[in-house]
Amino acid sequence: MITLLILGVLLSVFTFFLIRRAKDLSPGEILGNYLNALIGGRTEEAYSYLSIKDRAGETLPDFKMRRSPGSGLIAELMARKISFTIEKADTVDGQAMAVATVTAPDFVKIMDDVWHDMGSAGFPAGNVDAFLFVCQKLSHFLDKYRQEAIPMRTDTASFRLILEKSGWKICGEDR
Repeated sequence: MITLLILGVLLSVFTFFLIRRAKDLSPGEILGNYLNALIGGRTEEAYSYLSIKDRAGETLPDFKMRRSPGSGLIAELMARKISFTIEKADTVDGQAMAVATVTAPDFVKIMDDVWHDMGSAGFPAGNVDAFLFVCQKLSHFLDKYRQEAIPMRTDTASFRLILEKSGWKICGEDR
């Protein structure tokens, strides 16, 4: 019983400091946490960085449907290749504009390679043949990009943040 009580007190203290720490984070740090959560597939955590207005306008299940990379090997492999830097975060009167530079595989180019490689024949009709076809194509491109450099692309994105009682929060561009 004493052990449970001590554990409960420690958990409460840890939670208090964790919540307090989030209040002290800068807009750039919040944006970094948000992007890390999105890229890492931690959609619930990413959702927690949204403003009250954004969370009121989109439920967590809807946000997950729209923003989750899914689970699995492919999402994990791709996430390892994505990096970002927070270039600036200008703050004025409880609002901030932050700019992130994101470098990631050039997915458009990669998918274009895949579609061109498939040719006009498309997928085989039978399940076993389709399975073998997909495995061979995926293996081919994994081998190709292991030997050659993965085509990468860098772009910038701007984010608006507002200061709420709980700290800085990401504002959606359409709200």
